[in-house]
Amino acid sequence: MTLLPGAGDNTDCDLVARLWQLLNSPASGQWYLGSIIRDGLRVPALGIDIPPFPVVAIGDIPEQTMFDWAAEHLGIAMSATVLSGLDTFTDGTAECRPVSSTATDVTLTLRFGRILFSGAYDVGASGLTGCALATAATLLGNPPSSAGDSADPRLELATWYRDDPNGLGQSENGKVLVGTYYLHEDTIESVTTAPASEVPAAGLYRQVLSQQKMSADAVTASTGYYQQQESGEDPPGQPPKIGDSPQYAGGFKTYTYLNMAVQQMREQAGLALEPGNEFADLQNAMAQFNAQVKAYQRDNPGEHDTQKIMGYVASAEQLSNEQLTTLGLPGIPVHAPYSEEVVDHVQPWPLDRDRALRAHAARAPRTRAADDWFNVRGTFSDQAQALSLTVAATFTATSDNKLFAQAKSITLRIGALRIILGNKDGFNSQPGLYDKVTNWIANTPMFQDLLISKLNAGLNDRAVLGHLSDALNAGLKELGLQERHATS
Repeated sequence: MTLLPGAGDNTDCDLVARLWQLLNSPASGQWYLGSIIRDGLRVPALGIDIPPFPVVAIGDIPEQTMFDWAAEHLGIAMSATVLSGLDTFTDGTAECRPVSSTATDVTLTLRFGRILFSGAYDVGASGLTGCALATAATLLGNPPSSAGDSADPRLELATWYRDDPNGLGQSENGKVLVGTYYLHEDTIESVTTAPASEVPAAGLYRQVLSQQKMSADAVTASTGYYQQQESGEDPPGQPPKIGDSPQYAGGFKTYTYLNMAVQQMREQAGLALEPGNEFADLQNAMAQFNAQVKAYQRDNPGEHDTQKIMGYVASAEQLSNEQLTTLGLPGIPVHAPYSEEVVDHVQPWPLDRDRALRAHAARAPRTRAADDWFNVRGTFSDQAQALSLTVAATFTATSDNKLFAQAKSITLRIGALRIILGNKDGFNSQPGLYDKVTNWIANTPMFQDLLISKLNAGLNDRAVLGHLSDALNAGLKELGLQERHATS
């Protein structure tokens, strides 16, 4: 074990070294970390009951646009993905640094014989993954009766506004907006549906959203009028207008709580507010779209109909950092824990317009018959090796000299993922396509980064961190460094 400089009166690194010698050695039998991961550990006399945890659920990978093929935009989505093989733990190293008289930071680097990332894939030109209508309907109190079906007319109108060429699809900026939503759809769903007990701001967001009925009705009326106009109808009366002060205030409050919820989930996952992870990229996009709304409100005071607003959407340009500051929005807001108070700002980074446009092109509805669309489904697995996990843990000493451990975050380190797609025969009707798809997966940094980001998010699930904390504390109990009674 490596001892790093730190608080001179803290000697807990000696105890951590004893712990790591126990957990890191196969000769320790049931106390070996590899055995705990594979078989679990149950010692009632010490209050230890840890289930096996060799597999980590990663979840779904939202559809990503790859390239054009036979005049179609081809996309790939992944589902039911898991990381397995944690039970092949072989050994690792520990770095220990005392940070105060009672707290010690420890970094564990864990090595494995074989870890496998696997799941199901769907490659096609048909718009592979559905939209979040089911989530939205549930938030509005109208769960859909079937996939893609909703009893709420607001959702039907929103779907038209998003998908129809006469809606946001009329302009490149509109397509960027919709494409950005597609890129972050699964993250938005996970945040907005998170239990309030785990993500307090998610519960507050839902409360604020439910209070926006008057604004929602006004937007529905104005957009419905615009839909009829764009569809060649002649709706009666004057177009309804939107954009009064209460509507703007309500929309900003909704944005505030959603940003807080995304921030809370990002921090729980141990991810930074910087490019490269889904939570941070979503916060960046939200901040920039909020700035566009603020700029419109400043330059076009009062209420306007949807046609006027769509004209702005079509021509608006991304705001510079100087323009953001002038609007009173110096960057992506960082909130104090569980508070609306903004304590810092982070400079935003440019939206990836090309990526958003590719996502829109792959997901936008098409007029071709479904049976004409090319589509292949199968399973995949990753053949990459040289993988390690770095676990950041904190050891805290109590007043009676008992030592307790908490795993805070896990970081996966790997050069690249080498994804192997099954069902190769499914590509036989399109010669060369299988190789082109697998080459794209292997050589597209953006997609590799997304997969690794999702893997890290799965590893930082509270259950996984809890199991590792329990394993560390079990070793401390066996060494007599904690009270020998069942934990509550």
